[in-house]
Amino acid sequence: MLLFLEVIGFSFTPLLSLSFFLLIARWQPSPPSISLGGPIQVATVMNGHGPAAEMAVEPVDQTTFTPEQEALFQEQESLAIVKELHASAEWFEVVAYGHMSDSARARSLTASSLRGEGKIALRPVKFFNKEKTQCVIVAHLGRNLCGHEGIIHGGLLATLLDEHLAYVSLPSLPNYTGFTANLSIDYRKPCKADQWVVIRGKLDRVEGRKAYANAWVETASDGTLLTEASALYVSPRMDGPPRQS
Repeated sequence: MLLFLEVIGFSFTPLLSLSFFLLIARWQPSPPSISLGGPIQVATVMNGHGPAAEMAVEPVDQTTFTPEQEALFQEQESLAIVKELHASAEWFEVVAYGHMSDSARARSLTASSLRGEGKIALRPVKFFNKEKTQCVIVAHLGRNLCGHEGIIHGGLLATLLDEHLAYVSLPSLPNYTGFTANLSIDYRKPCKADQWVVIRGKLDRVEGRKAYANAWVETASDGTLLTEASALYVSPRMDGPPRQS
């Protein structure tokens, strides 16, 4: 850089040269934010759950759908719960997994590894209330996600509930981040494979760096309770003020 500045006619005295290089040595670039399209910016540390960290929903590109996805999409749009949420002014839709960076999404269990034919073939639809203290997700669980034949694996339901509890807890925690400290699950009825389910969650309370929440899985057809859970999330201590996203 020094050679370049000298070539273009910038003259350096020894003192100015020293000051210039000290300035360069001390300069630290700001952490880049990850753009997920549109005006929304997702913070880079661990706070992709902030008030503005979700991707707004755009028209679905059905030209990329497989035949299975196309059929599921038509079913999804006809579900009473999806119509109800779309029509309600109390809920806003976001893109499921849209709070993640591209690299995090590629390595995510539910956003990547468990996606595909016979699994979570279609990206779920996801809605928040305005305060992001409640969340509703509608998803189709395929026939290749079973423990017992024809019954969705209990570990998958636990994973979905754990993530859902995070959705309603982390937006209210410092730095919009936290970790599962306790997760309690009650399996009420078997969750049959190849069906639509609704996952609901609600923040109970926040006590400093601790957030308590409840979530449950029910059938989309008639609201039968299948599995319910409660969790404690704890936000780690961090130096400095919270980063906003």
